[in-house]
Amino acid sequence: MMKNTLLAAVLLSVWAGAAIGGAVEDDLLVHAKIYMKAGESDKAMQQLEQLLASAPDNVAARFLQARLYSEQGKTEMAIARYEALIKDHPGLAEAYNNLAALFVRKNDLKQARLVLEQGIQTHAAYASLYQNISAVYMEMARKSYTEARLLKQEMKPLELHQLPELVETAPGSAAASPR
Repeated sequence: MMKNTLLAAVLLSVWAGAAIGGAVEDDLLVHAKIYMKAGESDKAMQQLEQLLASAPDNVAARFLQARLYSEQGKTEMAIARYEALIKDHPGLAEAYNNLAALFVRKNDLKQARLVLEQGIQTHAAYASLYQNISAVYMEMARKSYTEARLLKQEMKPLELHQLPELVETAPGSAAASPR
């Protein structure tokens, strides 16, 4: 009962905010956002799937669906949704940002860096992309440093083979050439 009351209150506040701000969102998208905030991801996904069935290129719904998959721990599905969204809308900096976050979650820093660099090329003024690429570079450097320290402990010092005699006669030298 309390959950339904909370859901009704959130729904009322979102509708009131949309009416006051003059923003008119599709009812299904509004409901999906409400369900996500209430922690009811299955209901949110139903709303999004219904919306996408009638409007498959609804950018906000596609983005929200990818985010919902990410929150549910369905990383591969979220990655696929963000990649498709980027392919169809390459200027959508938020999709690059969230896709990179998923690659970091998978510990694929190189791919995260590439995605962030692509995002910066398409939307150079998006501050989150710069913040996140800086964090990725820092993590990559930290991991490289840690690996180098581990290798240093296991590695033997480098030894080069020394030559026993001159191989060539130096100019102006009286040494004979080896036979």
